[in-house]
Amino acid sequence: MTDKPAIPGRLEGLDYLSELPQPRPHNHEPRMFPSGFLWGAATSSHQVEGGNTKNDWYRWEQVPGHIVDGSVTGAADDEYNRYEQDFDLAAGFHQNAHRLSLEWSRIEPAEGQWDMEEVLHYRRVLEALRARGMTTMVTIWHFTLPQWFADRGGWEERDAVKLFVRYVEFVARELGDLVDFWNTVNEPTIYLGQSYSIGVWPPGVSNQFRMLRVFRRLAKAHSMAYETLHRVLDGRGRPVMVGMAQNVITFEPYRKESMADSYFVWFADRLFNHQFFLWTKKRHDFIGINYYFHYRIKYVPTKFTQFFYEVHAENRTQSDLGWEINPQGIFQAIMGMARYKLPIIITEHGVANADDSKRPRMIIAALMEVYHAIRAGVDIRGYFHWSLVDNFEWEKGFSGRFGLIAVDFATQKRTPRRSAYVYAEICETNGVPHHLLRFTGHGVRW
Repeated sequence: MTDKPAIPGRLEGLDYLSELPQPRPHNHEPRMFPSGFLWGAATSSHQVEGGNTKNDWYRWEQVPGHIVDGSVTGAADDEYNRYEQDFDLAAGFHQNAHRLSLEWSRIEPAEGQWDMEEVLHYRRVLEALRARGMTTMVTIWHFTLPQWFADRGGWEERDAVKLFVRYVEFVARELGDLVDFWNTVNEPTIYLGQSYSIGVWPPGVSNQFRMLRVFRRLAKAHSMAYETLHRVLDGRGRPVMVGMAQNVITFEPYRKESMADSYFVWFADRLFNHQFFLWTKKRHDFIGINYYFHYRIKYVPTKFTQFFYEVHAENRTQSDLGWEINPQGIFQAIMGMARYKLPIIITEHGVANADDSKRPRMIIAALMEVYHAIRAGVDIRGYFHWSLVDNFEWEKGFSGRFGLIAVDFATQKRTPRRSAYVYAEICETNGVPHHLLRFTGHGVRW
């Protein structure tokens, strides 16, 4: 057996290493966020309150087949009665802000009839947040419509915007002193797709012309709500911050060299992410970003109506609902919306993951991308995790568990998940401590 020949030259002594570029000093300090950054979680009324029987979703849930797991909201999280318990948990986990929504059908159960007991309820809810030192963000409309409004045609009704603005003015006068940030509408493009394209939400329509009509109404509703909130609340001695929460989807071409793929990525981005803002220019004080979806687009010219499809059969990391987990995409989402040169708040971001095996890693990875965007010069004011507690996830029912806090819906027992403690350390630190980066595969030592 002959010896292996020696490697000639300076490799023998590994002296060449001294001539290679040396790594930068490793930073073990926390990745700090701006002073006053908002750290919170989000919910919506129908998904957590329970007992909402006067809106269009209540009727929709009663029809077999409308909800994937066959459930109905019922008592949901009983948040209507347990809000102080859940706010204590949020405050105990060092959250300094909370996002919630008002249930229109509670406040105006019949056309033109205001239920002052429900108004007082929401005042108590907002006062409970204030008592815990938490900044409040209120969504005025989060998908559900009063049944009387839906019976008139919903957003297709000619007077829909007028009726909505009347509601907006009422809640502004009754609750405006307790609200720091307003979201007029939540995810209008998602609502359009789910309700008027694929038809899995009420009113269950698949009609592009009706969808376009509702798009115009929602854009006008936001613009007029923006003007109404400022008209009613400006001059009360505190700034009025009005925006909306947009579900920003990130896209990339499946084939980098394909001009067709690249064109349809541009088309999809403009259609889903920017069209609403183009119709509502100068009617935003901040931009709310909800981020969940990342699509790879491949152009398939098989049908005139099939411009692109999502490549979704590659065994990528997915949530319990089958959505790809791509936390790095939140940087792209932020930078895409930064073109409007307005403050940005991450109004929703989360993952359906019942065993909590993926949530801590996703939170850390996404917040590092938010940190990078801040370092790139974007004015980002806050991050709201979706969700504080497990909830009713629309047509999916209770099968998607998004909560930092797990809920046993039979007993209403709350159990904080590991991710709640991870997020609590971030909230308390106002940054991402270095040792938490291990969740993303980053070693504490080199």
